[in-house]
Amino acid sequence: MALAIFWLAGLSQSAAQSETATPSVSETIQQNPNRTDAIAKSDADATATAIALIEPKEHHLLRRPIQLDEDLVHWPDRTYPYGSTQWGTRPVHLGVEFVNPRDTPVYASESGKVVFAGSDSETVLGPQADYYGNVVVIVHDLLSLDGQPVFTLYGHLERINVSTGQAVEDGALLGAIGSTGVAIGAHLHYEVRVESPFDYRKTRNPELWLQYYVNNGMVAGFIHDEYGEAIAEKRLILRSDALNREAYTYGSELVNRDPVWGENFTVGDLPAGEYEIVVLKESGALAYRENIQVEAYTTTFVDIEISE
Repeated sequence: MALAIFWLAGLSQSAAQSETATPSVSETIQQNPNRTDAIAKSDADATATAIALIEPKEHHLLRRPIQLDEDLVHWPDRTYPYGSTQWGTRPVHLGVEFVNPRDTPVYASESGKVVFAGSDSETVLGPQADYYGNVVVIVHDLLSLDGQPVFTLYGHLERINVSTGQAVEDGALLGAIGSTGVAIGAHLHYEVRVESPFDYRKTRNPELWLQYYVNNGMVAGFIHDEYGEAIAEKRLILRSDALNREAYTYGSELVNRDPVWGENFTVGDLPAGEYEIVVLKESGALAYRENIQVEAYTTTFVDIEISE
């Protein structure tokens, strides 16, 4: 048996209509007074033509920390998202990864003040010392929807270009990608924290905070049993005529659900359109199926009850 309720939350029509036209592939990175960043490449899942700044009815206010360049990966790694254990093979993930070559520049997601810049070998920021290696943490000039201060963390850096106490502008150069600390290969580990910059148990899902690509939205949801208890590591598939994306619900009680959304999975960077969401049983058999509509610059929330 499966039940579902879904609803939408997003920006006003006037905000959506203010977006610039989609650039051609030959155009370079642009910035305008409305803070729309133009890009000339897509990944296999999303037509990544720009980032849209929306009204603060949702969290999606933070710039992606990697430049929107056609040769760089500026979307979170799909194989090890927030809340994942990578099919039970790794510790639960409390951030997201941007996998790019060593020395790729890393930029501030929003203006603010650096509250930590350096090695975490003595100041423990994660589950152990020297976990993030060279790391920068910034407190931003904004609050979460429930009124808490917001921090971003940038880990495994090869080098750091800012210092503790320094004020930084939106998009300021913070350092470069490396593999310091506990890291497998060069990548940026990126976190959003609330309340405390030094407590890794205060993380939130960064995909709920990153700005949308132009004409893209996302799906978030809560998959639970008939008693309302979250079901961990439940496999789901979101598909349309253009893409097929697999995801899993959060894999541990260490993972914080957003206090506004209450989600246990997200699927971001989805071109607006109609999708089919499918939830599978452990055997691979069908547990739930429904068609949903993803709107541009909007989070579609799905509440799904699964009885097995």
